[in-house]
Parts: sequence; structure tokens; C-alpha cells
Amino acid sequence: MGLMTALAGRSAERSIREVDREDVFYQESLWSTTSLTGIRINPQTALACTAVMACVMMISEDVAKCTPQIYIRLEDGGREPAKDHFLYELFAAPNDWQDGFEFFELGTAGLVFRGNAYVVLLRDTRGRVIEFVPVNPDWVALWEAPTGELFYRVTPQGLHMLAKLRGQPSLIPARDVLHVKGFSLGGLLGASRIALANDAVGLAIGQQQQAARWMANGTRSSGVLQTDKTLNDGAAKRMRAEWQSSFSGLQNTGNVPVLEQGLKYQALGMSASDLEFIASRTFQVAEIARIFRIPPHMIGDLSRSTFSNIETQGLDYINYTIAGFTNRWARKMEWHFGLRKLGMFIDFDTSQLTRSDITARYNAYRIAILSGIMTQNEARIDDGKNPIAGGDKLLPPSNTAGAAGSAISGQKSDGGGRPQEGTVT
Repeated sequence: MGLMTALAGRSAERSIREVDREDVFYQESLWSTTSLTGIRINPQTALACTAVMACVMMISEDVAKCTPQIYIRLEDGGREPAKDHFLYELFAAPNDWQDGFEFFELGTAGLVFRGNAYVVLLRDTRGRVIEFVPVNPDWVALWEAPTGELFYRVTPQGLHMLAKLRGQPSLIPARDVLHVKGFSLGGLLGASRIALANDAVGLAIGQQQQAARWMANGTRSSGVLQTDKTLNDGAAKRMRAEWQSSFSGLQNTGNVPVLEQGLKYQALGMSASDLEFIASRTFQVAEIARIFRIPPHMIGDLSRSTFSNIETQGLDYINYTIAGFTNRWARKMEWHFGLRKLGMFIDFDTSQLTRSDITARYNAYRIAILSGIMTQNEARIDDGKNPIAGGDKLLPPSNTAGAAGSAISGQKSDGGGRPQEGTVT
């Protein structure tokens, strides 16, 4: 019986085919493409570009900061944590070697780089999910059956991952894999940003390598001493040594040179090609930021940033970049685990990214408390302070105080929320 089952399984597996990589705009195998510069672009080579590294690390860390929570939707429109659901604990401790921050950071890195994040769901004997095992997208291939069913072939690397996935079949059914996809035209696999923009990434890496080779092999002096007279070797060496000892280094800054034998000092500036190369490298930083939808000032390019637009760009980053990733995680988990039918939903807390300076934050608390939106204790807890007695009562909004008077001015009103006649407003 066991032999017949194994043969039947192999026959079924042969009828399943791997989804074509061209569905995600790849034209080469092994999740690697070659740019026109001749540099192969994959996560390892792309991370050598400082702009790419900064973008990937920033997005991954910021998404991980937005702690997810599972909630029950109440009939009055409110919500409360679903502490009895298995996801409540898994969000904090997804497996036995990662905490929630590390788990979502790793998964988001795969989503940013490859357009796909894969999590194998380990179940107990009753079929309940007890562990999340994130796997590198490079280890996963999507297979489809003639019936339309989807399977995932995972080729784990390392003894630890081999041990964690030892009990899984060679083709894992889709119900046991949480697959979060990025932008896609095929719908089955997400597209890799570094593959779609491989020439831009390759150009940035090539320029970085060229600058490094110039530093290693090239020679450049800050200036030259020149004269119309002929100097013998001894005089030339003596003058160079005296110049270096008297005028080089921070300790000699500001010293006044006294030149002999008709010597003149000629400073060497950058050539036009040098300036063009530097400008080109700066442009590539903006190009990489554009690929990952990161405001350039967040990865060190302050050329177009001002005090007035940095805060706005930071909010745009949260709304248009981070929110895209958190929504992909939340909506996929809600769909995969059927939370909508249970009256539950997942929300990522972005407050860690929206905390402004203390003056602006306290002004926001004051407005929220006086407007009846937030209690004093809610503001204190949000600010990291302990609640106080009597701080759980919502204050009536000042513009609806009526006969009780204005909550801000303390003046009595005529019953319509307006101060009495004769008062100064």
C-alpha cells in the first residue's frame, strides 16, 4: 500500500509544472539577472550598493516596528484584542528562534527584494498552526497542478532549516504556505524590483566600484610647487620634505609659506569629468530611492530637502510606502486564515513612525483631550506614562459645552455655546 501511494504521488507530481519565471519578468534562472554593465544583480550583489542597502533595511525595519495586532470587531464599531486567537501569540513569538520584530523584518526584506514573502505554517496533530517558519524566496518555487491547485517546493539551506521542515512534503500545498505577494501582472508571483530595474542598480554598483578602483590605483595631489628654474634632485627632495612637514596636516592649518627659488604653489581642482562623475553618482542615489519609493533625504541625499518639506516627505513615506507593505501583510493574513468570517481583522500600529517632537505631540494630546477624542489616561499611556485616578473620563468638547460654559475659557455661555454679552472673545 505504501509503495502504491508513493508511485501515485510521483505520478501526480510529474503532472504538476513549475510556474514560469517570465511571469515575474525574469529572463534568467536562479533569481539573478545581468545588467548592461555586466554585473549580475541579485540580493547579494545589490546590497553592495549603499543606496539599495539603506532602502531595504529602512523599509524592513520600519514595517517591523509597526507591531501587528489581531482584533475583534465590535457591534458598536469599536474593537478589542482577540487574545484567544492563535495569531495573538504568534505575532509576538512566531517560532523558537525569532521574535515578532525579526520575523516581520526578514519577511519584508524578501518582499522588498523579490516581491514575495513565504512562510511555511507548521501545524500540530489537530491541524492548528503552532509555528511560522519564514523561508528565503530564493529557496521557493511555485508549482501548479492541472486542476489549478498551487504547491510550493522549498529547497531549504542549512541544518537548522532542514530540521524545521523535515516533516513537510516535497510539494507543500498552498494552505500550508502564507505567500505575501508584491506588484504582479500574472497574479501568482510578485515581481522583483531589483530585477525590473537591474540596469539602474547595476549602474550604481558599477560607479561605486569605479570610484573604489580610482582610490586604490589612482594618484592625485592637492597641488604642485612649480618654478622656471632647474632644481637638482637634492633640492627638490628637500623642498618637498619641508613643505610636507610645515603645511600638511590639521596641526599646520593656517601656516604661511615662504617660497624660494621662484617657487609658486598651484592648487589642483577637480576636472569637468570628475564633477560630472560625482553628479552622476548623486543622480543614481535618487534613482534607487525612486525604485523603492523612499524620500531621498532618508538615505542621505539632502540636495532637495528643506526644513519645510522633510516632515511632509516623512508622512508621504508612511502613507505611500510603509502602508503598502503593512496592508499586504494584514490583508493576506486575514484572507488566508479566514478572519473576516470570524468578525476579526489585523491592524499594524504605525504610531512608532508618526511620533513627532515633544511640543507637537503634547499639543496634539491637548487638542484630542479637549475635543473629547482621547482621555487623559489614553494620552499618558501613549506617552509611556502610568494612568492616574479619574483620568478615564472623556471631557465634553468645548464647542458643545452649552450652559455649562466653555471648557477652554471657563466663561458661562448663553446656552448656545457662545459667551455672554459683554465678554471679550
